[in-house]
Amino acid sequence: MAEKVSMATTWLQGCSGCHMSLLDLHKGLTDIIELVDIKYSPIIDIKEIPQVTVGLIEGAVSNEENEVILKQFRERSEILIAFGTCACSGGITGLRNLVSREAVLQCGYVDTPTTVDGKIPSDPVLPKLKKEVKAINHVVDVDYYIPGCPPLAVNIKEALLDVVEGREIKQKTRNLCEACGRIKEKMLVAQRDFLSDEVVSVHELDHIDDKLCFLEQGVLCMGPATREGCGALCPSANVPCRGCQGPPHGIYDQGAKLINCLSSILPAGGMMFQEDIVGVGYCHSMPVSRFSHISKQKGMVPNE
Repeated sequence: MAEKVSMATTWLQGCSGCHMSLLDLHKGLTDIIELVDIKYSPIIDIKEIPQVTVGLIEGAVSNEENEVILKQFRERSEILIAFGTCACSGGITGLRNLVSREAVLQCGYVDTPTTVDGKIPSDPVLPKLKKEVKAINHVVDVDYYIPGCPPLAVNIKEALLDVVEGREIKQKTRNLCEACGRIKEKMLVAQRDFLSDEVVSVHELDHIDDKLCFLEQGVLCMGPATREGCGALCPSANVPCRGCQGPPHGIYDQGAKLINCLSSILPAGGMMFQEDIVGVGYCHSMPVSRFSHISKQKGMVPNE
């Protein structure tokens, strides 16, 4: 038998869901284990990060410990893979970049309704929170990306098999609409009229056509601003895309992409009644967006 490829995995600021998705391979894990020797991981009791061929990183960089571990992984991995949307583009945890670090700590430890005599922890053994959340490629060089919140188990398997067998990981380049099977009766037809007068959430309608494009029904869907790769699972279950695959290839501002799409199908002011366009459009990609950087320069988002 050929020598196995050594691999290390870890999670930084995240929920461990990407590792759970890896375990969701079930019997398919045997195909990976036959080729890979896991030297370090949260699922095994090893304390020191060894030199390995492949490093698999889940989670964003949110505190000082995250940054130290990430840099160690980069130094000790020949190939580093961003594993899941938090690692690729910052993920949901990146929404805290909308406010200052101090405001986050005050809210979490002092102002919560159930907290009595709250105090922000200051013990030096606790890793200090970074002033902003970063995707891992803002800190180190990344070789490959496996987006998704979490990535589909089959996508993880295909990517790992590609790497250990010496192939390039095939990156998805289209947006989700290209993979979605819902009927687009008007979206692709040039016309003078707008498709809808407003954008609504899925729960605001009494009925949703399970075959017709959500946007044509006035339902907010992140499909045009989201990378394909999930098999359009949510739209196929009559639920609009929430953007968890992150922005499409070559697009770094997912929220701006969404707004650009909506502006072509809504009349002027049609987005004014969407209560949280920022929270929707940037839910999974705030740290890599231009909005975050521009707003900090203009003082719109407190930073320090």
